[in-house]
Amino acid sequence: MKTLLSFLFSLYLWTVVITVTFLISSLIILSYPFALFDPDRRLAHGLGTIWGGLLIKLNPFWRLEIVGVKNLRKNSGYVLVSNHSSLADIVCLFTLGHNFKWLAKKSLFQIPFFGWAMQVMRYVPLERGRHGSIRDSYQEALAWLRRNMSVLIFPEGTRSRTGKMGRFKSGAFRLAIESARPVLPIVLAGTQNVISKGKAAFGKPGKAYLSILPPIETGGLAVGDEDKLREKVELLMREELEKRNQRLQASC
Repeated sequence: MKTLLSFLFSLYLWTVVITVTFLISSLIILSYPFALFDPDRRLAHGLGTIWGGLLIKLNPFWRLEIVGVKNLRKNSGYVLVSNHSSLADIVCLFTLGHNFKWLAKKSLFQIPFFGWAMQVMRYVPLERGRHGSIRDSYQEALAWLRRNMSVLIFPEGTRSRTGKMGRFKSGAFRLAIESARPVLPIVLAGTQNVISKGKAAFGKPGKAYLSILPPIETGGLAVGDEDKLREKVELLMREELEKRNQRLQASC
C-alpha cells in the first residue's frame, strides 16, 4: 500500500511538473517578440518566477521556508552562489523574485520547451570539455554583471548525491572580483528529500529551507584573491547548511 501511494504521489507531481513547465515555457517562448523592448528579458524571467511558485504551491505535501529576504536588494547585481543537491533547487531559486541569468549546462538548452525558454531568457550556456566554451561563458556572464544583472552559479559544479556540500570551484568568485559585484550566498537545505540525484521518484513529504545570507562585498580584492573569497563563502554556507539540517532533523 505504501509503495502504491508513493507511486501515485510521484505520478501526480510529475504530471504537475510537465504540465506547468509546458504551459509557462510556451508563454516565455511567445514573449520573444517583446525582447526588442525588454533586452534584459525581465518579462520572461518573471514568468519563470511564476513557474517556480506554481510548482511549490501545487505540491500540498512540501513546504519551503525562505529566510533572510532582507539581504537581497531588488535592483542590485550580485554573483549568486548556491549549493546544489536536487532538481528541486532550480524551482526554489526561481521563487527569489530577483532577476538573474543562470550559468547552466549547455545540454539543458536542448530540452524541448524548457530549454527553448532558457534561450529566450538569455541564460548563459556552459559546455565543459569544449575548447573555449568556459572562456566564452565567463565573458558573457561578466558582461551581464557589468550591466548590473545578477548571475547565478552552482560553485560545486554538479549536484551532490548525499545532500552534503561539495568543494567549491573558484570561477564564480573570480567573476565577482573582476566585476566588482558582491557575492550573495544562498543555502538550500532539505531539497534532496524532494528528489535526489539519480532518482525519478519524489521523496517523502516535508519541509525545506532557502537561506539568503548577507552579501559579501568584493571591494579591495584583486584577481588572485578568489581562493580566499571562495574559502570564506564556503565556510559560511557550510555552517548555515549544518544549522538548517539540524532544524530539519529536529522537526522530524
